[in-house]
Amino acid sequence: MIKLAGVLALLSAVSCEKIGDFNGLNPQAQVTLEDSFVNPILTRGADPWVTQKNGTYYFTYTQGSKLVLYETDRIAELALAKSHDAWIPPTGTAYSKNLWAPELHEINGKWYIYFSADNGSNANHRMYVVENDSANPMEGEWVFKGKVGDSSNQWAIDGTILHHNGQMYMLWSGGNAGAPPQNIYIAKMSNPWTIVGDKVSIATPTYPWEKFGNPINEGPQILHNPSGEVLVVYSGSGYWVDNYCLGLLRLTTGGDPMNPGDWTKKSEPVFSMLAESGAYGPGHNGFFQSPDGSEDWIIYHARSLPNGGSNNGRNARIQAFNWFADGTPDFGVPAKIGQARKRPAGERLREIYKKDNWSVSGYSSEELVNTRLADRLIDNDLSSYWITRYSTNPTNYPDHWITIDMHKTLHVDGFAIAQKNGDRKIKKLDIEVSSDDQSWLSLGEFELQNIEGKTQYLPLPSQIAFRYFRLIPKSGHDNQPQPGLAEAGTFRYQAP
Repeated sequence: MIKLAGVLALLSAVSCEKIGDFNGLNPQAQVTLEDSFVNPILTRGADPWVTQKNGTYYFTYTQGSKLVLYETDRIAELALAKSHDAWIPPTGTAYSKNLWAPELHEINGKWYIYFSADNGSNANHRMYVVENDSANPMEGEWVFKGKVGDSSNQWAIDGTILHHNGQMYMLWSGGNAGAPPQNIYIAKMSNPWTIVGDKVSIATPTYPWEKFGNPINEGPQILHNPSGEVLVVYSGSGYWVDNYCLGLLRLTTGGDPMNPGDWTKKSEPVFSMLAESGAYGPGHNGFFQSPDGSEDWIIYHARSLPNGGSNNGRNARIQAFNWFADGTPDFGVPAKIGQARKRPAGERLREIYKKDNWSVSGYSSEELVNTRLADRLIDNDLSSYWITRYSTNPTNYPDHWITIDMHKTLHVDGFAIAQKNGDRKIKKLDIEVSSDDQSWLSLGEFELQNIEGKTQYLPLPSQIAFRYFRLIPKSGHDNQPQPGLAEAGTFRYQAP
């Protein structure tokens, strides 16, 4: 996101100025610690899936027409994640439409995305896979490897992978042309795109809580308990009903995954609707760990309002969970939406500098008629904006700039920038810093995402100290030549 070639050698010169001013500050009085998040973490996110590697989380979910990956090092800030259109199916094929429940897996040094799709008719849903040999799944080319299915060639969705005792298996939900009941099946695989031998059913809807809407078992997800035992957390009932929930299968210690008798099903759901939390139909989950590996977390989708509906979409949520003494997961109850929760352990926390005494020391122009004034950029209100002049004597790229005086030399690890709502969003932004409002050092060009209502964070490669910073919009996300921003600030990382 940041182009900073040639800058690092200059940063120390700025950092060494006025250090005495900084040391005289009371850090507790000058910063706000960002140590919490709220659910939902994403306003969309049906069938969420997370894979993590080397401190990075890769996320995907059902988008219907394509496979999209998201990359972030802070899962609670998924709404800010960088996105990448990984693969778009060609038209006119058996897998061109209704791409559901994608999952990203790394197998033998390559990346695979499993998904189900059809030709526009749900009865033709089958499972497919694409492959990428790049080290980073956000890069490289995704190659279609084909259909992943057994000889019965029946309706199939929600494929996932189990590695157990040197053998690879696929688990999925299937039935007869999509008609109920939907069962969970397992089969052996000879490679990441080939099922060998016959499938075996290991779960079918038998309890009342698995039959709301329709008798359905779907969305199987592998979870290993602290003892290494294999568990499968699956979704029961129809995803469109409020009673959609999670159930649990457990493989007997030393058991054979292909033997239905070695699987036991818990008689009660392990995670269910909770109206007071705004969690209707919680289900179709995935799992990940906190950055330091000390906590287990579940990601799942739910609706915030009852009774389904096209304007009541499924959104992605996360929460930590524990384990019961018998080796089964203790998911607790769905976390209440809008309620602050502790971030995953080991995440590097930001301390946001307070702006109570900040001021604007200069700007190219401001929009007087609509009171989109320069000082709106530091008023701690995302609903008020600074916009460069457009109603009278409009200004155009690249003749825009605004300078902020923090009134103290502060140690800064990055910038906190929020786009305005609507048009005139900035795409590329130059940032300069100064200790005297006279001599300026450019930190390079930053790219802002087209996101409303969220603060975006622009980290620096190393901490620097300065008093003034200048924002210089260079281009926008639309053809409006007069850009605007909602808020601008700075942050440092909390000391270890």
